[in-house]
Amino acid sequence: MPLDSRKVAHVAANREKIRLGRSETVVLVSVAGGVTSYQAVAGAAWYDTGAVPAGISNRVGEITRVSYDAVVELPGGTAFPGGLVMIARTGTPTAGAVQVAERFQVLDKRRAGLGVVGSGGGANAGNRWMLRLRRMR
Repeated sequence: MPLDSRKVAHVAANREKIRLGRSETVVLVSVAGGVTSYQAVAGAAWYDTGAVPAGISNRVGEITRVSYDAVVELPGGTAFPGGLVMIARTGTPTAGAVQVAERFQVLDKRRAGLGVVGSGGGANAGNRWMLRLRRMR
């Protein structure tokens, strides 16, 4: 059953309430033509996979069975630079800040969420980006 505009607005408003206080700024690092660029993106929701849940004191012997270390959700209007190499978990788009921050390699990116009109295809593929990341050691 397709969602009408009122229902889409309701779901989007609830998602914003959920994200309130959980978003952060990250830096997209790209290399194109030998030039390194840094672009800060606000409103990123970060999810570490394999994190120890509350109340669990020891995970010795347990294996995390996913091929990525984190998932980051970025706003739908994010413009990705060509030659995207990594995402740094810092709000300062400079080389020095990126070097000392946690850095993650982008494994893949895809659109997700509600399309604003129609069946959700084409330009209406979703209202946010989901990126799977691997920690760079």
